[in-house]
Amino acid sequence: MARERRALLRGDRERARISLSITPMIDVVFQLLIYFLLTAGIVSKERNLRAELPPEHSASTSDDPFTLDVEPLVIRVQSTQNGAAITLPSGLADARDASELERVLRDARFDETQSRGIFPSDHPIRIAADPTARWEDVVGVFNAVIAAGYRSVAFGGGG
Repeated sequence: MARERRALLRGDRERARISLSITPMIDVVFQLLIYFLLTAGIVSKERNLRAELPPEHSASTSDDPFTLDVEPLVIRVQSTQNGAAITLPSGLADARDASELERVLRDARFDETQSRGIFPSDHPIRIAADPTARWEDVVGVFNAVIAAGYRSVAFGGGG
């Protein structure tokens, strides 16, 4: 009943409908399609890139089959309540602190002046610090390695 009354007051005209003109949208879509078709022709030239690989027989860097890869000397560092715990590979003397590590590494370095060393000064050394190691301990080990005369020092897990 209320609905009929409202319809009489409004004059019972048809409701205005909102219409959507699709023609401009179709024009824009066709323009974008033409644009992408014209610019996509460049991609076909980019697919043909030459990659020159070395020959298979030159995979080895050395011609001598008896040469061994140089394994890095791994120094492990852990922090304890008493300071740093420095672990050297077997065959080297133990070191309790950075100054003693410097002495051990200096004695192990091969030099023309001393014939008793086993590692040249460019032998790779890797400092493997425990994740909980204090920064001061790791820097102390690094400084000891440099002071001992070694020049190829890296950080990270040992092998």
